[in-house]
Amino acid sequence: MRRRFGVWLALFGALALPGVAFAQSQATTGVIQGVVTDPDGAVLPGAQVVVLNLETGYERIVFTQASGRFVAPLLPLGSYTVTISMEGFAGFIRDGLRVSVGRSVELDIGLALAIEELVTVTAETPLIETGRSDGSTTIDEQAIKGLPNNGRNFLDFALLTPGVSIAQGPDGDVLTINGQKGIQNNISVDGADFNNPFFGEQRGGQRPAFTFNLDAVEEIVVVASGASAEFGRSSGGFVQVVTKSGSNSLRGSAHFFWQGDGISAPAQLPDGSDEPAFQFNRKQAGFTLGGPVKKNEAFFFIAADFQGASSTKQTDPGRIEQRVVDHLAALGLPNENAAIDRTDDARAILAKLDWTLDETHRATIRYNHTWSEQLNGTFDVNTWGVSANAVERDFSNAVSGQLLSAWGNFYNEFRVQWAREDRPRPYAGAINPATGRPYPDTGFDFGNQYRFGMPFFIPVEYYDTRLQLTNNVSWVKDNHVIKAGVEYNRTNATQTFIGFANGRMIFGSTDGFINYTNNSNYVECSDGSSSQLGVCPPGTDVVGPVLLYLQQAGVGGLSVAEAGTQSIIQQEFSVFVQDTWRVNDRLVVDLGLRWEAQKQPSLITPVDQLFYQPFIGQTSMGQEFPGNGTIPSDWTMFQPRLGLVYDLTGEGRQIIRASAGIYNARIPGLALASSRSTDGSRGQTLFRNSSLTGILGAPPAWGELLSPPGGVPFFPGVFVFDKNFQNPDTYALSGTYERMFGRNWVADLTATWVKTTHLTRFANRNDPLLGSPWSSGLAPAGINGVGTLTTIESSARSQYVGFTFAVRKRFDGKWGMQLNYTLGWDKSDDDNERDPFTFRYALITDLDAEYGYSDRDQRHRLNGYVVTKLPWDIDFNARYSYRSASPLSLTENGEIAQLPQDRINADGSVTERNLGRKNNAFSSLDLRISKLIPWQERRFELIFEVFNLFNSSNFIAPQVTNLLFNFDGTIRSGGGNPRVAQLGARFVF
Repeated sequence: MRRRFGVWLALFGALALPGVAFAQSQATTGVIQGVVTDPDGAVLPGAQVVVLNLETGYERIVFTQASGRFVAPLLPLGSYTVTISMEGFAGFIRDGLRVSVGRSVELDIGLALAIEELVTVTAETPLIETGRSDGSTTIDEQAIKGLPNNGRNFLDFALLTPGVSIAQGPDGDVLTINGQKGIQNNISVDGADFNNPFFGEQRGGQRPAFTFNLDAVEEIVVVASGASAEFGRSSGGFVQVVTKSGSNSLRGSAHFFWQGDGISAPAQLPDGSDEPAFQFNRKQAGFTLGGPVKKNEAFFFIAADFQGASSTKQTDPGRIEQRVVDHLAALGLPNENAAIDRTDDARAILAKLDWTLDETHRATIRYNHTWSEQLNGTFDVNTWGVSANAVERDFSNAVSGQLLSAWGNFYNEFRVQWAREDRPRPYAGAINPATGRPYPDTGFDFGNQYRFGMPFFIPVEYYDTRLQLTNNVSWVKDNHVIKAGVEYNRTNATQTFIGFANGRMIFGSTDGFINYTNNSNYVECSDGSSSQLGVCPPGTDVVGPVLLYLQQAGVGGLSVAEAGTQSIIQQEFSVFVQDTWRVNDRLVVDLGLRWEAQKQPSLITPVDQLFYQPFIGQTSMGQEFPGNGTIPSDWTMFQPRLGLVYDLTGEGRQIIRASAGIYNARIPGLALASSRSTDGSRGQTLFRNSSLTGILGAPPAWGELLSPPGGVPFFPGVFVFDKNFQNPDTYALSGTYERMFGRNWVADLTATWVKTTHLTRFANRNDPLLGSPWSSGLAPAGINGVGTLTTIESSARSQYVGFTFAVRKRFDGKWGMQLNYTLGWDKSDDDNERDPFTFRYALITDLDAEYGYSDRDQRHRLNGYVVTKLPWDIDFNARYSYRSASPLSLTENGEIAQLPQDRINADGSVTERNLGRKNNAFSSLDLRISKLIPWQERRFELIFEVFNLFNSSNFIAPQVTNLLFNFDGTIRSGGGNPRVAQLGARFVF
């Protein structure tokens, strides 16, 4: 067991001495709690407290404890009235209370003597939560329905919260929270996981335009720090979404939005010119409807959203040399310089049923469906041809249920989810007329970085399923609210991934490409000459034209599809216990402990049949073979959590929050896949280049493939897991000073420190700099060995330090706002999210030199929004986001580093990475102006929105600047999102 557990166990025990103490929070519900006293301030045990939801009639009855405190947990979101009664005292009613996700509404209520009349108080929910220690931010319904949102994607609102930004990951933009990788977040909807187990991001990734109708979202809460022990499977942050439910009133809405190039501006390119004009058209329409099935007992809610979008991007017709375009046309790829037609169609459907079974049980069942399709949606790179693209499709179905039960001071919540997501990625491009196959993915010319043909990883067949079971039990005892729970998560990601099956070829120059496609024996020589016979003059070496050729193939008679088909079953187990302990009127202590395990599948090939089995347990050239033929499971993820809230004055207007904890991240299935398929026993990667023709043989002719060698593969590239691999560990500390000003203003200052160890790194442990220790020793005759030994290891690390100042004003019927600024430093020694085909270091012998500013380092971030109601029923709302440029590695003379090798000095040392900055600072002011037209109890709203009002350039700069050798699954570059206007209308009844 790890040393850290012993240290935290001692801390846990010390703090628990005064009594039972574990942390308390709620994923889909909220809490109303407080203290009831008599006119002299003495506590009143035994008072009856009735909590009533005004929209649904849902009622909860609790009684004050010996301390005079009452707690009503697991309350559905909504508006509440609290009624308190006790013999000998006047009744008391408190109106105007709003219960939000994971929030605790704290009340201090003094009862008058019975000679007084019934006391009714209408007041707003307290602005400062004196019982919450986590660093969370709520985007409420007022902001969700009123703020501009380009695309109506709920995750876009998370970018308005402190500590949250975006970075470009393997499939586009990913959320980064407090400097952590995008794959290390956890997103839940109504308490159920909304994550893709294979790619490690939210369900659907960046492809669907939206996954929920925004009008169906009740609240969004982002927990950037201090999450309690109830929350796990993430070392980053937690995004919680709760959807709306029906009520006793029949209510609904309908909306329509339209965007087009006629009311928008062109994007600016990095060279200062405008992007060529292109046509685009996007229409979004949807509706919501909710109401009673049976008043006060059962309610329904349904919602749907649809999008139809198309664009014709007339990229620079001279982006590819004309002679290359003409030559490609002769080869069967006509007009690679043409405009690129794209679609972006989507739909999302939600159906939800809530019903109160009896006074003890309340049940919810939800069904969600998403579908999206994007023709030519894989790549958007200016210098790539029309053929270098694919179709991005995604569709999912999920059913989840929840049962909340209350027995006196005991409460239970049971949740279950079954979900399936499909992500097929077909190819619709040109076919080689000579072979009947698609052209291999090819790129050439370092200066222009052209790429043509079917992307190397296409086509892909993929789907995953998830079964999730959760049960939590809560017990209210005096000043403690104790909660314990268990969870089981089983995912199965099934895919057919053929990788480089159709070839990946990179040329060094335009001339080399043209000459080689005309004559596959053509070679370039070190003296500058060339040969059509494939032989260079004596004393010279072959240097080109093929710099790289890769091809995936099966082993032992397996087809490449058979070798690349697998089901990755991962199982996650967790147990937690936590408590909120109110030490006194001013101090709340949260303490919890969570245990998690992630059980990984075994390799498909038995250990004794692995190609590299003779190497297991061996040492060569001082290097121990990293793998042992398994994918290690992590069973020792113990995660203590500590939180403190201290009311400085006892008036609820100045508080200090502090938290400390350990968090572990799950490992996405993509990190496992290649170790199970490309092991030298099922699949192998064939490598060629022109300079090694005499040793390995020549690359294949244009449009052709190599014939896989029979029997044992010869120097195959293989993937192995390091036998000491473990899941990432994150150690997080956070402290906040929060103060209320006046009646509606709150400001806070937060300091955050986050250190992560055991981050996943992909490394070649057969690197020539290590002496290529595993390049010999295998049959036949010991001359065979491994080519590239890609090792998945947990040797990387990162550290984030940030300071955030935030201010917010409660909406008072006229206006409200939130504003936050973060100054942060983010460092790491490997920023690879989950791309197994790319090594991100300069020298494997000097990995310590890799530690520097991470690709996610954005020194300054500013986010804010304001919602206002003007005269004449006009709403004027705005949001603004700014983030400074991300880092870029420089060579010693200040030039942009295109390859990791450019960071190597003449003496073999490594220059520090990421000392420069890319030209990709982001700034966007979005506005929304709407006019309300009341009609009886209905409301019609005309809407005008504009995104990126000042048309800031917002260049898209991938984390890897050389796109030619980049193997990420989805890439964008060049101009960013220009100014876009949108017209809309909404009908609400």
